[in-house]
Amino acid sequence: MKTLILLIDFYGHPALTTDPYSDSVRYSHLTEIISSGFIDKKNCVFFSTTIHDNDKRLVELRHMAISKGFAFVTPLDNITSIAWDEHDNNYTIDYLKSKLKDVMKIDNTDTQIIVTGTNTSGCVFKNKDIGAFHWSKADYKTKIYLPMCAEYENKGINDFERNMLGVASLYKQMQKEKCFNIKICRDFNDLNLPV
Repeated sequence: MKTLILLIDFYGHPALTTDPYSDSVRYSHLTEIISSGFIDKKNCVFFSTTIHDNDKRLVELRHMAISKGFAFVTPLDNITSIAWDEHDNNYTIDYLKSKLKDVMKIDNTDTQIIVTGTNTSGCVFKNKDIGAFHWSKADYKTKIYLPMCAEYENKGINDFERNMLGVASLYKQMQKEKCFNIKICRDFNDLNLPV
């Protein structure tokens, strides 16, 4: 099965991080995927929303992924902060399909979507039109990979509490929207990446 790994606003909000290791965990799990030698790189593609100018780690991991044979698609580089929000609103499933058409055909019969990024209960799930909710409703096999997610939109005195409340909020939204076909993954092996 082909796999699209989405990195939604992966940089997050580092100024709000209370634990310097929380954000590093997400990058570490991304590194694990990129470094896995057994993955069929022709059937596993990364798509990142616009990479923030300060996100040197993701820029470096993108270069690493490409050098290892992965396709790693981004819409624009060096986008200005004025155009950021305007461009951000253009993300849709059809937009992604158009950006990926030369790399991999996305089809709901043989493609799984793994959604990661910032604000687990927000953009990763539904706030962006490429969140897990939208893929699920379009009949794609959809997964949210928690080790590569972070929560900043929920209250909490630290990253642990915000992430815990984010997952609880995600679960409530999944119940409300009846999205029980979305798989929540915590282990690398649960991703069933193509080999």
